[in-house]
Amino acid sequence: MFSIEIVRRKFPKSHPKVAMFDFDGTVGLLRAGWHDVLLSFHTEVLRATPRGKEMEVNSILKLIKEYIETNIGKPPVYQSYSLVNAVRELGGEPCSAEEYNEIYSQRLSALCEPRRESLRRGLANANDFIVSGVVRMLAMLRTRNIKIYMASGTEEHFISEDVKLLRIDNFFDGGVFGSQPDPAAFSKKIMVERILAENKIDGSELLGVGDGATEIIAVSEAGGFNIGVASDENGKQIVDTWKRRQLINAGADWIIPNYNDTNQLEERLFVT
Repeated sequence: MFSIEIVRRKFPKSHPKVAMFDFDGTVGLLRAGWHDVLLSFHTEVLRATPRGKEMEVNSILKLIKEYIETNIGKPPVYQSYSLVNAVRELGGEPCSAEEYNEIYSQRLSALCEPRRESLRRGLANANDFIVSGVVRMLAMLRTRNIKIYMASGTEEHFISEDVKLLRIDNFFDGGVFGSQPDPAAFSKKIMVERILAENKIDGSELLGVGDGATEIIAVSEAGGFNIGVASDENGKQIVDTWKRRQLINAGADWIIPNYNDTNQLEERLFVT
């Protein structure tokens, strides 16, 4: 089944020489459900504010979803910065962004740490926690001598272990990078600039692969080519319509639900 949706360019301007992948939702599914955890926590906080107590839950959810969309792909603390601002807008006295971020991290850990532990102990199959076909995609790019970087908004120490747990660390010869304690030290834009400088390539030779707007925008601004991965994080072989909309608005050239059509992707990426 051919499942590449051509949104903008049919083919890259140049054959890619380097690729930058996002992690969560693009490669790995260990944090599937993070959106619900974040939404639940922020709703809880905002409903406790003076104005929030009088608002309909749907109105609060709409407010939260708007800033979640803006921050996807950035270090998690940016969601907490937005929560601080929202609490103030609703007449409350916020905690610090760092405190909110710590609470969210603990709740997310309660969801995903059992999955990671099952992999550490050999009780789960790595294929259960990766986007369908991604290993074939990564292998194809490496066969083509494409240098591959991992750039994730999740904390770097988590991502570094996750790619090992999923047995895909060998593909990322460019390195595995994630957010740092200092939020200003990492961004997708910084990573794109670093990749272009390290490899002495033109932006048109960079391939971006991600499921969030932040990485798509960063690669697009550099003149690169983007594959938007509108993956369903529950493992269904369907397009996530919410992701698809965000990716198209951000500037994705193609939309795919997964990498099951790796042969078609290869033919189109490296058309002669």
